[in-house]
Amino acid sequence: MSPHGWGALADDATAAALVEAALDAVDGRVEHADVRLVEAEELRVYRRLGADVDERVEHTLGIGVRVLVDGVWGFAACPLADSAEAVTAARRAYALAVAARGTSKPVRLPELEVHSGRYETAVEQDPFTVAEHARQALLSEALDAACVPRDVVSAQVGVNAKRQHRHFGNSAGSRQHQHFLETGVLVLVLAAGHGDVQRRSYPNSFHGDTAAAGWEFVLGRDLVANAARVGEEAVALLTAPVAPSGTADVVLGGQQMSLQIHESAGHALELDRILGDEVNFAGTSFIGVDDVGSLRYGSPAVTITSDPTVPGTRGSFAFDDEGTPACRRTLVDGGIVRDTLSTLDSSARAGLPLTGAARSDGWGYTPVCFATHVYLEPGTGTLDELCDRLGEGFYAEDNRSWSIDERRWDFQFGTEVAYEVRGGKRGRLLKNFSYGGTTPRFWGSVEAVADDLRIFGYPCGKGEPKQWGFLSHGAPSTLVRGVRIGVA
Repeated sequence: MSPHGWGALADDATAAALVEAALDAVDGRVEHADVRLVEAEELRVYRRLGADVDERVEHTLGIGVRVLVDGVWGFAACPLADSAEAVTAARRAYALAVAARGTSKPVRLPELEVHSGRYETAVEQDPFTVAEHARQALLSEALDAACVPRDVVSAQVGVNAKRQHRHFGNSAGSRQHQHFLETGVLVLVLAAGHGDVQRRSYPNSFHGDTAAAGWEFVLGRDLVANAARVGEEAVALLTAPVAPSGTADVVLGGQQMSLQIHESAGHALELDRILGDEVNFAGTSFIGVDDVGSLRYGSPAVTITSDPTVPGTRGSFAFDDEGTPACRRTLVDGGIVRDTLSTLDSSARAGLPLTGAARSDGWGYTPVCFATHVYLEPGTGTLDELCDRLGEGFYAEDNRSWSIDERRWDFQFGTEVAYEVRGGKRGRLLKNFSYGGTTPRFWGSVEAVADDLRIFGYPCGKGEPKQWGFLSHGAPSTLVRGVRIGVA
């Protein structure tokens, strides 16, 4: 059976009938209507040191309907059993929009083109068909490997998988059917001793790593060997020297750079944040609408792209949650801000191009602006060649802590590991490395970017009520000159 053949909404025709029922319920009474029908199922399996296996499956199925009446949005959502619920949700959305008329500045959407199609994640091995004993045996072996060093006091390993049917239709005539599957893996180790506690993780320190793929993604991570490695490194950090403070030249690895992109580029370029929509919750941006096309954001070595058409990432899709087709957009080109991450509403208000970045956490939420697959374009040369160019300084990797202000201007990050670089060669292991600065100065100090692009899946929370977006960032190792270090 196809990995997308599960559930009540696997059949596009069945889902289409429900979408039509909701749209018919408000036909002729609204300026715009869109319907999102979502079925999702998530599997999580974790093993912790000293605890039993924790395995759980969650399932949800529902519909969300959004309408625009006299420039005012109305939204309603409910769990779904049959077409009656679809009609009920549409009528509630209409009633809410009518009740809210005159309470806000009218929204004016551009004329929408019709975009229809089908998309599904390419999967080699369905993670939901992997035998329970096989999943648990892999995790047990990885946990045992991570805990070999005596000073390991806490360890966790895990795998996760999520599959979704997402069906969309709007009053302009677009009809879309997307079937997603993602799989992830996590290793997290704590070591204690010598008056210290240190952490190491793999493959991504931020909630593990997840990609649009099947069980082959887990098998490709070499979980047991890397669990053993991070266990040993966590213990080694206990007696490593503390990284110094001051100003230094630094090469940052791909994982750390991926979070740097998320916090100081992805969020800063969200158009809803630029317009002030997030001011009372997540903040604003130092970038203004008038800066697009002219602001010097970074050095000529910095080109940042949004491209959800890249297959296999957590930010991959064919259409966003407003029905806008996925496309490649250059956000920062040679250091100059050229575009933003935008939605229908925000692009119309700002008079900027629509980039298709409307995402929602299932059927119960309205779409908001989230990053897609946003990455730093790779340069040339290997990591070793980049360190040789660095000469004297530090190589740091794997995020340990982060903080950034509400305008995405001032930031500080800590990494799990760092190494001295002397004569272009990595040497002594160092602990508690941190660095900080301001966003334009940091990106303006990027001298070179290697060719070792790595991609990581991330969760991200924003909006009111808060919802989770699932996205990805790619980054190569990056050489930055004159960085302030030892700040945290």
